Amino acid sequence: MSSSYIKNLDELVENGRTTRDKDARRALLLAFDKAITAVDAYKAVSSKFSDGELIFGTSSVDTENFRNLFVVGAGKAGSKMAKAVEDRLGGKISGGWVNVPARTERSVSVSRIKLNPAGHPIPDEGSLKGAMEILKMAKRAGEGDLLISLLSGGGSALMEYPIEGVSLEDLQEMNRLLVLSGADIREINAVRKHVSMIKGGRLAKAAFPATTISLIISDVIGDPLDVIASGPTAPDETTYEDAWQVLENYSLLDRMPESIVTVLERGKRGEIPETPKPGDEVFDRVINVIVANNLRAVQAAERALIEMGYNVLILGSRAEGEARHVGKFLAGLTTSIAEEGLPLSPPAAIIVGGETTVRVMGQGVGGRNQELVLGGVRTISGLEGVVLGSIGTDGVDGVSDAAGAIADGRTLERALSEGLRPEEFLKNNDSHTFFSWLGDAIFTGPTLTNVMDVMGSVIQE
Repeated sequence: MSSSYIKNLDELVENGRTTRDKDARRALLLAFDKAITAVDAYKAVSSKFSDGELIFGTSSVDTENFRNLFVVGAGKAGSKMAKAVEDRLGGKISGGWVNVPARTERSVSVSRIKLNPAGHPIPDEGSLKGAMEILKMAKRAGEGDLLISLLSGGGSALMEYPIEGVSLEDLQEMNRLLVLSGADIREINAVRKHVSMIKGGRLAKAAFPATTISLIISDVIGDPLDVIASGPTAPDETTYEDAWQVLENYSLLDRMPESIVTVLERGKRGEIPETPKPGDEVFDRVINVIVANNLRAVQAAERALIEMGYNVLILGSRAEGEARHVGKFLAGLTTSIAEEGLPLSPPAAIIVGGETTVRVMGQGVGGRNQELVLGGVRTISGLEGVVLGSIGTDGVDGVSDAAGAIADGRTLERALSEGLRPEEFLKNNDSHTFFSWLGDAIFTGPTLTNVMDVMGSVIQE
């Protein structure tokens, strides 16, 4: 058995003790693989071009009508997105600069667009260097020019140029504290936007009066343009006051670097201009287009499972909350199907998309997908032909090198026989150690796309 993305699919299937367990594992893993395939960044961007025209909805823009064409951007999908644009537009590109995660810059071959390695989830020198070059390129674009912006998940860390007075070290500490605080991505990005010269619509402002078209792969629930990659080409509805409130709500004011607090204080007093808001003229020449999102991945997983003969329940693409609690809920619903035939009868599957959060209280290694599955291990214990799993479509779960994890009704028994108690690993946020020990961590490597997570379960007859 082979798969495009899941490198250890065969081993994960064979970890099932019975044929029913193995069949359930195979079905869910293949559905996850189809989900990632459906949001391939290269295909998503390529599909928006036809004979030099950029198509969005029922409208289109002819790239031949512009004097110069520049390509900029940032994100985990940046390499494939840049490759797609260069393959479609080739010699029309006057210059390009896209920030991508370090070690993915050589994953594709491009000649007219610079793929610049940068830091994620914490910004580094590459993030700042690239953002400076991107701003320079945006300012070069004038009336009659076109700026194509390629944005995807991870762009907030990968592309950053802080307001004067904020050092890289302070920026890194700010990001570290925010990521570990339990704040959701909207809250985190409200702060990021207000200490940045490129986020929160400021890239669009730098490019004005050129035409800007942003092709966006969404990694945020509901696809809010102002939140994805911190909305560099979208109007920002948050304020310095909102950013300040985030730090207050998560008890971060006393721990945040002094320069960050100072910038937010100055912004609240009106000493620093606000980010561009809805109605600002800089957005009169901006077109933002979502080319792939979590719903597309969820629907692909659904189609795959239906083709395999399962009754499928989709719980949407907006799941959020504490990972371990979402996992326990999903496991409970799965158990209801297995034991009561409600809300649907086996063979059945549940698929849901979204992005949960983890409140870091321990010193372990893990991520939200693995912690979600760990949260449901005890609930499905003893059930045969039942499997629970979760995968990050970017191939990276938290601070581990896994993409997610899978568990079945015998996972708890196997764990306890090895002296592994799920509760202890949850307490230490050490889900990756737990699943690695059992051989049930899912490995894909970087997928070069990112539309949050796909979670689900399969229940055999």
